[in-house]
Amino acid sequence: MQLRANPLVDLRQLDDLAAEQREAFRDLESDPDFYGLFVPKPPLMMNLQSVGRQTAKLFLDLATPSRCDLDDDVVDLVLDGILEIESENGFVHGADAFPILCGQPAPFPHASLSHKALLHAQDLETNDPRTLTSALYLYNRIPISAFWKSRFATSEAILAHLGADRGALRGLLEREWIATNRGNGWLNWTSKLATARKPDDVTYKLYISPRPERIRDAFEIVVRVLSEFRGVPFKIGNGPAGLLRPDKLVAYFTTREDLDEAAAMLRRELAGCDAHGVPFSAAIDDAGLLSWGVDPPENERALQWLGRDSWRLWVAKRLGSALAIAKSGSALEPWRFAIERAQRHGIDVETWTPTVKLWGTQ
Repeated sequence: MQLRANPLVDLRQLDDLAAEQREAFRDLESDPDFYGLFVPKPPLMMNLQSVGRQTAKLFLDLATPSRCDLDDDVVDLVLDGILEIESENGFVHGADAFPILCGQPAPFPHASLSHKALLHAQDLETNDPRTLTSALYLYNRIPISAFWKSRFATSEAILAHLGADRGALRGLLEREWIATNRGNGWLNWTSKLATARKPDDVTYKLYISPRPERIRDAFEIVVRVLSEFRGVPFKIGNGPAGLLRPDKLVAYFTTREDLDEAAAMLRRELAGCDAHGVPFSAAIDDAGLLSWGVDPPENERALQWLGRDSWRLWVAKRLGSALAIAKSGSALEPWRFAIERAQRHGIDVETWTPTVKLWGTQ
């Protein structure tokens, strides 16, 4: 079988872009391997991708269809729609190329919250990768009603509802943490014992996901448990949107061992608390009250102006991109292709944890 460069993809160097587009990618010029960008042409829907010199040479060489070795990198380029492979029906990419390159997908357990999120995004009448990413990331948020707008109207109202503005809970918070409100949708508590992090350090994060009706009781227990661990910052959603999202309360750990120990304590203390449930995170209990993920290291960012992705956003971006490509194909259901593509990115899609090879995690 022959391969070719996808005619719906342009390979452009920065000087080929308009000035306002070019400026956003200036950080990439410091990488000696950087060549340019893959830019899709309609009707192909994909995000811009940076291109190394070896990949650029392969793409240019395949302007004329020819044979080449199907190593993992080439397979990924075909699945991402950059290259196409010859089939009985002409040249294909993405989901249509999957059976040729990878055979039939393995059975996958249905009915999980994450699977429902994928089906929801698949059913949307769009194949825009950003829209699909957002739909996946925001899945399972509770709609904002007049009741919740009133209860969580201001930061002060939230702190009062939590009991964080008075009594023993306030004393504990002020003793162990420094409170900040950066106006980014979160109320943050930074530990007074926090240690410096290296750019290649990952962050283990614990999601505590009670129903909003139970947030007051859960918050006090969480604060008390986290005070037993050195240097653990945490945050809670600020405003009705923040407290109605599933990942409304998050604690950050430097080691998996500390996370597991804290989770075990919280599982005992929060027994019986009504759970909300966080998609694309690794379940710790059956109800969905506790789960975890791993934020990518700081040096994973190619562009400094981009914010550091959280674990769930990192996963959602890759799933959204795969859905966008698969929704124009027919060989696999889009959600199924997204699952298979995520596995090749180093995501264990049964537990929604990183595989051992991803950032050196465990």
